[in-house]
Amino acid sequence: MANDGNLLQRYIALQKALLSSLRLKDVLDAAVIQFSELAGGAKVAFFLSDNESMSFKLMAAKGYSEKTLEQLRIVPFNLDGLLKYVVQQRSPVSSSDPESAPDLSAQIMKREGSQGQIALPLISANLLVGAVLMEVSNASILAYIDFYKEVADVTALAVANSILFGRSEYERERLNTLYKTSCALSGSMLQVNEVLQIAADTAVILGNTPCCAVLILNETSDRFNLAAFKGLEGASLNEFDLSFSGSVAGSSLRNGRTEYLGEGSREPYGMPRATGGSSFQSVVALPIIYGDAAIGALEVFSTEPRAFHREQVELLESLAAQVGTALNVALTHQSASQQSALDVHTGLYNRLYFQDALPKEVERSDRHKHELGLLLIDIDHLGQINEHLGQEKGDEAIRHVAAVVKDTLRDIDIACRYGGEEIAVILPETPGANVYEVADRVRQAVRDRTAPGIGTLTVSIGVSSFPSIAANAEELLVGAEQALDIAKFEGRDRVKIVRLAGNLKPGELAWTDLANQARMAVISERQQRLQSRLTVAPEYASWLTSTGSLVGKKKGQGKDS
Repeated sequence: MANDGNLLQRYIALQKALLSSLRLKDVLDAAVIQFSELAGGAKVAFFLSDNESMSFKLMAAKGYSEKTLEQLRIVPFNLDGLLKYVVQQRSPVSSSDPESAPDLSAQIMKREGSQGQIALPLISANLLVGAVLMEVSNASILAYIDFYKEVADVTALAVANSILFGRSEYERERLNTLYKTSCALSGSMLQVNEVLQIAADTAVILGNTPCCAVLILNETSDRFNLAAFKGLEGASLNEFDLSFSGSVAGSSLRNGRTEYLGEGSREPYGMPRATGGSSFQSVVALPIIYGDAAIGALEVFSTEPRAFHREQVELLESLAAQVGTALNVALTHQSASQQSALDVHTGLYNRLYFQDALPKEVERSDRHKHELGLLLIDIDHLGQINEHLGQEKGDEAIRHVAAVVKDTLRDIDIACRYGGEEIAVILPETPGANVYEVADRVRQAVRDRTAPGIGTLTVSIGVSSFPSIAANAEELLVGAEQALDIAKFEGRDRVKIVRLAGNLKPGELAWTDLANQARMAVISERQQRLQSRLTVAPEYASWLTSTGSLVGKKKGQGKDS
């Protein structure tokens, strides 16, 4: 332990360190270092109080083992340890004997080889801001507990000031975000996809979480459509309860108020999982309405319990109100303008719409630093269906595949009829690593759903992505077309993604050479099929050029009569 002169110098140094910044992280980091030095190299842990969850949350630490840090990550107020007495008595407490110490303290002292443990309250304006826990290597340091209480009081003031400053900064940033969102929505009111993307991007900022979903009510099926989402694991979307009658989103929309699960009354259910597979512990569902019109719901998720505070929920409610106004205008405009942009045969967007949408989506992805995928889907052997079952069945096959594709995709995705038997799909906000997964899910869905009166259909899919593979819209489309040709060339019923030169194995054919070879093979196959039809046609029309015996016989019979 340092002498009194050194203690005074270090105390002054502590004050300077604590007052040098208003950022909470800087204050806590400085406090940990100073407390450790003041206590002769003690192990130190700093906690902040969470009165909603009635627990201490570990914010900074020095010297503790990983196992102890995990144990201290969240400490309930009522857990038997020295920290429990800090909550109850609001005064410092220490222990030098693990055998007589409360359970939690005894475990930590034994694991850390501690000669004593000190717990100090951080109190500011009569509020328990947090606590400090220290493991000392010399039991004599426990005699200075009153001095450490004085240090803790100075630290509590600095922590309280940094929290207030952080909250004001947080509110300012969130309000600024809400204002920018309002401006963005005003400029995007006629585009449903833009409104959905802005809503999702803003929700994760205001909710301080990477996970959210925007749901649009489908009144004809009494269910929600998953219009947009962020941070959700694709494989878990089947677990997402999208019913209007049984889901938390439906309850929110029916009652016209925010619903919050995860505050402790009951665990969220019927939910997807976060990317990586973690379950959600907190969910906020906010109704999206305009006047008396029920439009949908905004859901924000967190893997932490009690994750959303009142201020966050209020900001999210303001966002939901703005989104309701923007979506009402966009959906009304879409219903009026969609008719000219739709392919009447399939209900998908037409090629003109695709040609206009692709460069816009690429430009938007570039502006917001998002990734984007493109699928080109070709129905395998459609020509044989037309030849053997008739043109009508071929049309039914196209409609069937289009319906499966629409059912498999998100509402935010853009499916277009690109050609006679080809469908193009733009996948906004889809990481390159996930584009192949989406494509294969579409391919498998088409194979699994039998077409009535036709049988099993298969598709070949070419995949490209921006900006990981293609640098612009033109390269994106060319790459997907090349990948589609190769998928058909290699046997159909498969997904092929563009291969960059750096990913090719030694001796492997260059991508452009393989694409040209595949293209020529596809063209050759089409020519052979056409030639086959041309050579068969004269056999059916041979009676036009021959002098059939029946014709002559009929003339002779006519003379006899």
